[in-house]
Amino acid sequence: MDIYKQIEIEIAHKHGAVAEGTKKAIGDFLLNNNIHQPVNVKSNNLAKKNYSPNIISAMKLIKWLQEEGNELYFIFVDYNINEDGLKMVKDSGLIAIQNISWNCLTIEAQGWGVIQMCRPLEVDMKQDLKGFFAGMKNAYEIYMAKEAKKVEIIKEMIKDF
Repeated sequence: MDIYKQIEIEIAHKHGAVAEGTKKAIGDFLLNNNIHQPVNVKSNNLAKKNYSPNIISAMKLIKWLQEEGNELYFIFVDYNINEDGLKMVKDSGLIAIQNISWNCLTIEAQGWGVIQMCRPLEVDMKQDLKGFFAGMKNAYEIYMAKEAKKVEIIKEMIKDF
């Protein structure tokens, strides 16, 4: 069993659940066995430099949250591997998606855009879903501007083909 799966299983068990993936593959387990409350476990090996890890597809997140009653939670886990095996150092506990600040997130190019964590986790318990979406809109506008610049460079590069 790979380390990521082992972490998912242990974290799910800690929350009284089973890590089997969720409907629409948006989470690793269901909170309270509720299909509208998936939990996505994100693990970080402290021995490695993890540059801007992917959090979730922006399009998948938007579609999920637009469905009435759907929620999404994350748990961020820091771990080490030593001679005794896996050692989970810290986990963030449950964090609702709307409480993750856009100060630590960005949208980068992969498909329709992927949300990545570009800085250390920042939680804002006062931010609601409306505030989260406002931050997402701003992040998407930055992403689209970068993509438009790339398209212009490509146009220039191939203009004489």
